[in-house]
Amino acid sequence: MIEPQLFKLRVRYVKEGRLRYLAHLEVLRTVERIVRRAGLPYAVTQGFSPHMRAGFSSALPVGTGSTCEWFDLVLTDYIPADRALAALADAAPADLKPVEAGYIDMRSDALTAAITRVAYELAMQPTGACTREELQASMDKVIRQGSLSYRRGAKTKTLDIAGTLVSYTLSEADGSWLLALDTRISNEGAMRPELLLAAADALCAQPGQEPELAIGPQHYTCVAQVRICRVAQWCELKDGTLVSPLARA
Repeated sequence: MIEPQLFKLRVRYVKEGRLRYLAHLEVLRTVERIVRRAGLPYAVTQGFSPHMRAGFSSALPVGTGSTCEWFDLVLTDYIPADRALAALADAAPADLKPVEAGYIDMRSDALTAAITRVAYELAMQPTGACTREELQASMDKVIRQGSLSYRRGAKTKTLDIAGTLVSYTLSEADGSWLLALDTRISNEGAMRPELLLAAADALCAQPGQEPELAIGPQHYTCVAQVRICRVAQWCELKDGTLVSPLARA
């Protein structure tokens, strides 16, 4: 029996606006509906419960936006990448719109294995409770600790700052602050930007007091209207060069 030829399409899409508040499973289901509306010839898994053969990059925290989410889609027929992208874009809501696509080798690593570096930007409006320099000093103190404890439901977990944070900058322009994070991601863990900011904010507002951190909406003292966005996801080569998940494949 001759095995059918399959094709793996890698797609970059955004997660913006109100759709930032979709949970990861909701995003997966929405993308599957987009693929079906686009009329692409997608492959399905074998077994008693066949489903679309698709893989996604790591989950975003609810409320975090992105300009660089990715999914892999296995097709049973070759459709030119530009045509497939146009069909997906026409079928998608603007806040979850595909913006880039290309074919990769079927044997390429899954996205969650291939992507090892992630960049975030946190746009903030200061409240006046502290200066940017004071927040930066608090951020440095938190980073020197190397880790943070936080609650997720009934469990206590640890954010490994030393293992996930590569570098950061905190800049100011036109009365706003911008925190840029370069981070590592692996099976061992990933950065939670909102927790890092919450810890620095709490230390700045109440020096010497251990912050109580938990997953969920954060209540900051020094900053307001925090908007978090994942702005880049890269594959890191052995020499340290960062490349797009499409280029790496």
